[in-house]
Amino acid sequence: MRVKVIINPAAGKPEPILSVLNDAFAPAGIDWGVDITHKSGDGVAAARRAADEGYDLIGAYGGDGSVSEVVSGLAEGGPPILLLPGGTGNALAADLGIPPGLAEAAALAVGEAGEVRRVDVGRSGKQWFVLRLTTGFEADMVSAATQQMKDRFGWLAYAFSGLMAISDAPTATYRITVDGAEVECEGLAALVANSAMVGVSSLRIAADVDVSDGLLDVVVVQRADLPGLIGGAADAAQGQQSRIMSRWRGKEIHVETTPPQAVLADGEDAGMTPVDVTVVPGAVGVLVPKRAV
Repeated sequence: MRVKVIINPAAGKPEPILSVLNDAFAPAGIDWGVDITHKSGDGVAAARRAADEGYDLIGAYGGDGSVSEVVSGLAEGGPPILLLPGGTGNALAADLGIPPGLAEAAALAVGEAGEVRRVDVGRSGKQWFVLRLTTGFEADMVSAATQQMKDRFGWLAYAFSGLMAISDAPTATYRITVDGAEVECEGLAALVANSAMVGVSSLRIAADVDVSDGLLDVVVVQRADLPGLIGGAADAAQGQQSRIMSRWRGKEIHVETTPPQAVLADGEDAGMTPVDVTVVPGAVGVLVPKRAV
């Protein structure tokens, strides 16, 4: 088997990446190599190049942004992805039950330890996303979580930046169409989620959000007062839908806002609202721990 591992050297974990990977791959006779990313877009190009060169498996070492780039490069065809958690959030890996340790995650490529699970991907124009598309204060929160904050505080960087974003978040009017049905509401943020994980510890949007169900979950955050935030956090910790959110599900989504808001797709600039979003069911394969029979 031939494996190409795409590594983001700016990811948040200080560890001997090559040594750990060699200890996992070499005894199994795996022919492996690496590509190093240096700037935005390098992961997309490296994934496409590895697919064109006929690699059997493409590893993604880094955080959620690194994973998103590899997914984007393979969303229109390519081999399965080996997620190697190395960043701050590692939301998709957590959602799929992939071990957080590099050695344990790499071991999924060896023998019969792993199996391929098909995972949906969202699309908005030319932008792909595997976690979520965001507007409003959540987009501000992701943008505000600097690399320095992530290096110092880990996943708490998102919590800190979230509190800063909420403190002066303006209310917007959201007009949303989900598979032809229209709704309108006031809120602080809207997101179109493929994954349940919010990137903060093990908190989930809701227990029934599934990356393989062929649907996207549309969420509007409507409250940010202290009682609502405390109650909403308690709901999320129990895997329940937060009481400060309204939610709809569908395959084709249109979002308009007054005033217009910035849009991020897995943390990357995706323009301004209005925005149209669709789901591509089972677009990529991801190696996950084999389920017990």
